[in-house]
Amino acid sequence: MVRRRSDESTSVAVVRDGHHGFTATLSTVFDLHSPRDWLRWIGRNARRVLILLLGVAVLLAGVAMLALPGPGVLVIIVGLVILGTEFTWAERALDRTTQTAAGAATAVQGSATGRWSLVASGIGMIVGGIVLSILFPSFVVAGVSISIAGVIGLCTLLPPVQAWIQEKANRPAADE
Repeated sequence: MVRRRSDESTSVAVVRDGHHGFTATLSTVFDLHSPRDWLRWIGRNARRVLILLLGVAVLLAGVAMLALPGPGVLVIIVGLVILGTEFTWAERALDRTTQTAAGAATAVQGSATGRWSLVASGIGMIVGGIVLSILFPSFVVAGVSISIAGVIGLCTLLPPVQAWIQEKANRPAADE
């Protein structure tokens, strides 16, 4: 049974286990003895919560961009990178996602038809994004994101980027 009471503005937990009981303050439970320890603990956890909120927001925006105009897979990867700074599950998901995306890119770039399709879709997205931004000024953000996605698609045809994609596609996953 746990009962809480307040002694001199410090919360105290009284824990009773059968015949034995002890009293512990929050500072001894969390091993926080000085104000510096308290500030460090608050800062560390606030940073973790902030990274979680930011990473999930970016990740959800990327998922939305899979159906809406924009570079959805790239934004999902950015969200996983943000989350991966604090969470190991996000690092593993990032490794799997990059490997899958790299494998798909390698499959498309493996044939002349795939490369020409990538060039045509990249140029089409750039032109379409510019036209959308000019004809419908209220959709300027969508037009810019479509154009950026087209530029990113075209950048995957550059030899250094292709070498990096090939390396990622051939690398075994970390948890395998």
